[in-house]
Amino acid sequence: MFSKTIFKQTLKSNWKLWFIFSAIMVVMSTLIIAIFNPSTMDQMMAMMERIIDDPALAAQISANFSLLNMLGMQFYAGMGLILALIYVIITANSLIASQVDRGSMAYILSTPIKRSTVAVTQAVYLVVALIIMFGALTLSGLITAQVSHGGVFFRSFTPDVQAVATHLDRTNAEVADDLTIIITDPQALEIGAEARGIDTDVYTIYLQMLISEQQGVEPAETTPEERAHAEAMQTAFTNGIEAAAEILEVEANTLFFNLGLIKDNAEALAAAAIASEMHEMQFVGIINMQLANEEIFRDNRFNFDVGDYIIINLGILLLMFATSAISFLASCIFNLTKNSIAIGAGIPIAFYLFQTMAQVGDDMEFFRYLTMNTLYSPADIAGGSTFIPQFIILAVVGVVLYMLGIKIFKEKDLPL
Repeated sequence: MFSKTIFKQTLKSNWKLWFIFSAIMVVMSTLIIAIFNPSTMDQMMAMMERIIDDPALAAQISANFSLLNMLGMQFYAGMGLILALIYVIITANSLIASQVDRGSMAYILSTPIKRSTVAVTQAVYLVVALIIMFGALTLSGLITAQVSHGGVFFRSFTPDVQAVATHLDRTNAEVADDLTIIITDPQALEIGAEARGIDTDVYTIYLQMLISEQQGVEPAETTPEERAHAEAMQTAFTNGIEAAAEILEVEANTLFFNLGLIKDNAEALAAAAIASEMHEMQFVGIINMQLANEEIFRDNRFNFDVGDYIIINLGILLLMFATSAISFLASCIFNLTKNSIAIGAGIPIAFYLFQTMAQVGDDMEFFRYLTMNTLYSPADIAGGSTFIPQFIILAVVGVVLYMLGIKIFKEKDLPL
């Protein structure tokens, strides 16, 4: 059921195409990972300002945007998916239908080799090629993330921890594992704040949040009254931001991402306090809390979760496995390349277009039920959503269609 000779010949004929597509995907992925930095987040924030009317919501979305989110959006749901799709379509057609169309399949089948052996060997080649392609992509991404940002294979430390550790002549790990070392030392506090580029008030709140997390302090459950009060405070704070924005002559959305501007302008702070019906110190306290949260979010953006990254790559592998099964089935059904491409490329491309249309708005959401591409969502995986049922479906679809394609090729009439 498997021929090493045919496999080697197929590998010899197709390795250049595989290498070109794999190399392009690896380069694109590693570039996105390598250039990810806070300035990238500033661009994201600017985009949020333009497309979302609610400044608080825009700030929340942008603050939770991470390296894996960006990688999923720009690569795994974009060009990476398209490149893999093109490779699958070209290769699947060349393995069976193209050889039948050219007449080379007649030569192969004139030997004692069975049809089923030919089909199984070609299917194995396509699946193995995809596994190695995404394996290389995964490994290159992990290495790039470690080299560019750290924390993948070895522990990484924030600039403030490194600066304080140097000042105190202690190891980075000692300081990072016991942040009270910083918060109880005024000079260390100033050094850490300077390293992060924030004032000591914000840095103190930032450290207190991290210390609570280190000590395993769970946030207290809020009552309905407390939630209502928090919502009222948020509304009042938003009113203050809008008033300050008028004084500073900037958009309120822009100011939400630059709250320090209010602290530095007495007139804007006074206007914000009046509009929010808060004391200036109370308003500044909320600003400091927001800025401290931004620092934590900034740390998390570089938090390259190895498990999630591997799952994202496993997901696109399974999607391409199922997609390649569609193209392989078409290649087994049709004797002419034009017919094989029409179906083997038409259906996967239609699936991609349907997924894109489903993301346009609620009116087009029904398209998500017309494509299996919606079973793979890098953003949902990075966000912690479930993925196992979707992955099982993709695997089953792929296995069934490959088996069906092999059966059809074995039994159909060939123009030999």
